[in-house]
Amino acid sequence: MKRVLPFILTAVFLFLVSCNSVPKDIPDDMQPEEYFKKAQSSVVDWGNHRRALFYYNEFIKKFPDMKGKIIEAEYEIALIYYKKENFYESEKRFRSILDSYETSEAVYYPEWPKILSEKIMKQIEVEKKY
Repeated sequence: MKRVLPFILTAVFLFLVSCNSVPKDIPDDMQPEEYFKKAQSSVVDWGNHRRALFYYNEFIKKFPDMKGKIIEAEYEIALIYYKKENFYESEKRFRSILDSYETSEAVYYPEWPKILSEKIMKQIEVEKKY
């Protein structure tokens, strides 16, 4: 048993480190929807918000012309900060999303990020009072 314990501890450590890390590089041919899938599975399967943020931010950098999907990625980033109870950062990001809907580019955006951002902003206001 004493010989097995160091092996088990090392395996657990390596597993935890790999789960919490971000990829060093992303394949050049990775499709836009794959960024979202990888980000969502990072949170759902591993609870790895850092990795999810990485994929959303990389998507925004790589596909600057996909305005509708960018606003969705920005919403997901703001939501991660909200779930982590970083209300300052989430409020700032939700405000930026809502401000984006006041521009001429809003015609490219789906409506749901705006609606959900407004709801969460109201909730943040309630939570800030406590």
